Amino acid sequence: MKNNLISIIIVTWNTAEITLQCVNSINKHLKNQDYEIIIVDNNSTDNTKDLLSSKVLTYIKNSENLGFSKANNIGAKAAKGDIYLFLNSDMKLIDNSIIEMKKYLESNDKIGIIGPQLLNSDLSIQASVFPKQTITGAFLEFWLKRKHKFSKYVPLGKTPQMVNAISGGAAMIKKEIFEAVGGWNERYFFYYEDLDLCRTIQKRGLLVYYFPQSRIIHYHGQSGKNITNSNNQWKRLIPSSIIYHGYFKHLLLTAVLWLGQKIPKH
Repeated sequence: MKNNLISIIIVTWNTAEITLQCVNSINKHLKNQDYEIIIVDNNSTDNTKDLLSSKVLTYIKNSENLGFSKANNIGAKAAKGDIYLFLNSDMKLIDNSIIEMKKYLESNDKIGIIGPQLLNSDLSIQASVFPKQTITGAFLEFWLKRKHKFSKYVPLGKTPQMVNAISGGAAMIKKEIFEAVGGWNERYFFYYEDLDLCRTIQKRGLLVYYFPQSRIIHYHGQSGKNITNSNNQWKRLIPSSIIYHGYFKHLLLTAVLWLGQKIPKH
């Protein structure tokens, strides 16, 4: 028998204050809903445990930083709900609209995964949807300046719509589907795991959806800022890009993107 519980899984690493803000926003806006919060701490060395262990029902501290995918899978194994919401630690709920997203997911058997509209701190809309990651798309966007062919973008319209891939920063999925696809791919430590999960779901004939009626603030980059300094963040993309695209496609894409950015803008 299915239950109505939402299992909200949050991976954190040295982001104590912002994770606490995320948890407090959930408790504030979902106080009349059936939910659980599962914190998976990737061996933080700050005061994460002191701040959060008493705030949630389930607090898991790993003995080392296992990365985003593996930590999320650990959280899912501890979850009791039939709906999982994977939420970055730098997210903040502004209302209870994820409940409407949950209802929409439950009423559509063809949807494999669904994500809300993400907002910047000033409430402007943040790009969170990925088109297909093809060499042709990269050429069209970075050489011919055609928008929304490769980089993240904001879909037009205010109704739910099918998309290619959503950000893994806020992603809702049924437990049965999550288990059927094998969860998050643990080959990815950080980055590209959301693209991979959406691709795997689509290969099973299911759909990826964007649900703009649900809106969540995303303090972009806060959950990963401690991995390396901002000037070197792009280097973290390389191993995951090779896994996702394959080595030769990764090289071709790198060349297309790099040369495309050298073309003068008119």
